[in-house]
Amino acid sequence: MKIFTDIEEFLGKKAYRDKRLIKLKERFNSKKITFVSLEFTKDNAANCEGLFIKKDSVLDYVIADLEKAESLLEKTQKKDILERVVKTLEEEKTIRSALKQEEITQLREYAFITARPIIIFDGDDSADVLGKIIDECGYVSFFAAGEKEARAWLVRKGSTIVDAAGKIHTDLARGFIRAEVYNVGNLDEYKNPQDAKARGIMKVVDRKYIINDGDVIDVKFKV
Repeated sequence: MKIFTDIEEFLGKKAYRDKRLIKLKERFNSKKITFVSLEFTKDNAANCEGLFIKKDSVLDYVIADLEKAESLLEKTQKKDILERVVKTLEEEKTIRSALKQEEITQLREYAFITARPIIIFDGDDSADVLGKIIDECGYVSFFAAGEKEARAWLVRKGSTIVDAAGKIHTDLARGFIRAEVYNVGNLDEYKNPQDAKARGIMKVVDRKYIINDGDVIDVKFKV
């Protein structure tokens, strides 16, 4: 995931040291741990998933979007929605805060900066910041864990178990049969997989299952 920032110390790739993944590694005594990484850049905010900026920078991007919207009004057929955009920006509000999601979707071709999630830097701990950015940008974390490795991935909110399987490997999505799923939040409630199944903590799910944040998955597939 690529995030625009104007905060120098955050530039570059940052590993999201999710405490839940660390807990899984300890539980399974995994030999390796692989965190999700976010890439922070100061180039081309319009091509990023979201913005992580200081509060006093927001108005700069509102003004940039206003100039673009006023220019587009003279060239487009979508005058009604663009007039709403101009009014919103003139009131020093961001597009995302004032318009409905279906309206923002209609504006996608224009790549307005403030139509994206904006997370304000407030000096929080780095891990907390990264977790907040992931959530605000519309993603959830899911995990796989065993003796060899404990690893995290990201998928869009509302993604199915098959979407998640494809993040791990395309073969898992292509040959998906079923999956065993539990949430890392329930990790302390059982002693072993058999106990988890008996308690109903570990579920067998089909391809329609929607991934929840913190799910740990074990996909059964055939090539």
